[in-house]
Amino acid sequence: MLQVGNVSAKAGEKTFGYLETTTTRSGLKLDIPVHLMAGAEPGPTLLMQGAVHGGEIIGSVALLNFVEKADPTVMRGNVIAVPVVNRAGFELGERMSRVDNKDISQLFPGNKNGSASDLMAYVYFQEAFIQSDVFIDFHAGGRTAYERYVLFDAEDAPNNLTEHEKRRRKLVVAYGLDQAAFFPAGTFSPSDAKDALENVGTTQITIEFGGGTGWFKNGEDNVRDAERGIWNILKAMRIIDGEFESDGPLCTVYNAGVVIWKPPVDGLFIRDRKFRDELKAGDVYGRLVDPYTGALLAAMPTPDDGIVIPSGQEWPTVGATSIGILGSVDRVEDRRTMDLYLDFD
Repeated sequence: MLQVGNVSAKAGEKTFGYLETTTTRSGLKLDIPVHLMAGAEPGPTLLMQGAVHGGEIIGSVALLNFVEKADPTVMRGNVIAVPVVNRAGFELGERMSRVDNKDISQLFPGNKNGSASDLMAYVYFQEAFIQSDVFIDFHAGGRTAYERYVLFDAEDAPNNLTEHEKRRRKLVVAYGLDQAAFFPAGTFSPSDAKDALENVGTTQITIEFGGGTGWFKNGEDNVRDAERGIWNILKAMRIIDGEFESDGPLCTVYNAGVVIWKPPVDGLFIRDRKFRDELKAGDVYGRLVDPYTGALLAAMPTPDDGIVIPSGQEWPTVGATSIGILGSVDRVEDRRTMDLYLDFD
């Protein structure tokens, strides 16, 4: 029996329901939609979520496609699929939850004495994360950037990997994309989520997939490859059998430690470089111009050498934000010689 809150599935069964979490002061329910697939045979549990940032929906579509096709009668283990975590943000196309203006992805393991999003994260963590062996968190560039890589946490000691890090290296490559990246410690604000997950035995990878103004042009291909990665992870976990499918034999892993920040001036953003371009320190990535006169307000050079990983930004860019991230090659993994299968006790 697989159970998440009041939603349950028997062996070989696929079910759907809502995980009851909390209600806002105005009566808005923040219940989380949950698809459960309980394998016919015992095995590990995979948790997948989409739209924890409300405007990032590639994973949501891929998860729904997967749920429609998945057959739990041939599975060894369980799958928990949540197509939309942040329903308040999703309905408005916003990254945060308008309920309390919090980023739900940064709140785990949650707080039962906190605000509505804190409590929602707490219930979700207790009911779903604690029983999961692997967690796939789908993100995208939203309306701003185009992204296509597997993101994972920086390793504390690459020559002395923990069991979580060993598993994660396999998952990163097994997913099937030709690019992966990690942010060195201190690149962005820290979160307790990584430690919370590892403390309960869950290994996480994050998929940064799609987005940008070309979503409708590229969306079908992005959804297809996002779904392909889900099936690959099931194979790596031995939940199902089958051959891995990928972009190709190699996966380039980037140290994505070069961030180009927007200066304290607002204007029309003109991107001069695109996805996968190689830049040298001082090269201009993009410019801010006056949207009415065309006068240059600010140039945005890269502080160091690197290759463009995510690429884009909304045209009338406002406020403090990163407008480009560059990476340097850390290593290249070869799927033809790497053991991609995970073992669970």
